[in-house]
Amino acid sequence: MTSHDDVFDMPETRQPTILSVYNQKGGVGKTTTSVNLALALAALGKSVVLIDFDPQSSATSNFLLRDKAKVGINDLLRKETFVEDAITPTAFDGLSMIVGARKLYSLEHALDSRGGSQRGLRKALHFSRNPPDYVVIDCPPALGHLAAGALAASDRLIVPVFPGRYALDGLRRTLQVVEHIQNGLNPSLSLAGILMLSITNDEVGRESLNQLRSEFPEQMFRTAFPYDVDVVKATYRRMPAAIFTPEGRTTSRFAALAWEIVHGRGNAPDDAQLKPALERIRSWHEATDTSYSARRASSIDEGDEPSGGSNGARQAERAQSSGRGGMGAGIVGLVIGLAAGFALGAAVGQPILGKLLGLGG
Repeated sequence: MTSHDDVFDMPETRQPTILSVYNQKGGVGKTTTSVNLALALAALGKSVVLIDFDPQSSATSNFLLRDKAKVGINDLLRKETFVEDAITPTAFDGLSMIVGARKLYSLEHALDSRGGSQRGLRKALHFSRNPPDYVVIDCPPALGHLAAGALAASDRLIVPVFPGRYALDGLRRTLQVVEHIQNGLNPSLSLAGILMLSITNDEVGRESLNQLRSEFPEQMFRTAFPYDVDVVKATYRRMPAAIFTPEGRTTSRFAALAWEIVHGRGNAPDDAQLKPALERIRSWHEATDTSYSARRASSIDEGDEPSGGSNGARQAERAQSSGRGGMGAGIVGLVIGLAAGFALGAAVGQPILGKLLGLGG
């Protein structure tokens, strides 16, 4: 077997375009963008690997991979597997994942052991065989070792922005981070575009969009996303919005965004060009809707580790949860008993007490 060091001396293989989805501000739709963009790129016929690089592992929970993935990002950063072997196929043709793990919280400094500084992820993502067309990295917020490592490994950056009072401030800070990375770790990093999400049809939404377009006219994606309650529902049900509502407007807009990624920012596809991708997404919905419904019915705990080697931990967590459930049932029983006692006392005790005190007949 080729060693981790020798693999980089082999004849050069075409490498994928690595896209990071990052904003220093949290809660701006990074995971929603990563998941649905990766799916839309696959629907356009591209081969895509989505990397869940956020310790919360929210992206992983969208793809029914909890019991299928044997290895993930944790193993890759520890140099325990090659990138080709860390990939788990999803139910959607052309889309695979390197699943996340909460253990990333304790592995932030592991990047330093792979080639110095935060360049370790870039080396770990070197494909010696079967390279995909795109790698999409769902980054954590803030600028720790993980986010810096993702940006150092990336070719292009997508910055999602929510409307609001602090949207511009957060965007400016994020672009300062990008400039810092470009000046040091990764001079090749470029801005794919700024993406406006969840635009409301009110004063705040319109003003936020106008401000962004005024200050960053050349950096904005042509595709923008109005607020869509179906996206909120899909997030709550832990599934891609494009699969939750394949006929929805958000689905077609993610397909248009994927087109901009492939053909260049500002390029707008017509309906005929997007039709095959949207038909493919509809077929995926029909093939997987039952699977997602079954998972919702089973009420899987989102805190479960998605990667292999954690069955014992999951069983312990479930046992602990069961214990908490038993304790909760006992407390509920006690409350019901007390309530019944008070009710009985009110109904029976008052006449008896009255007789004893000479207050009743």
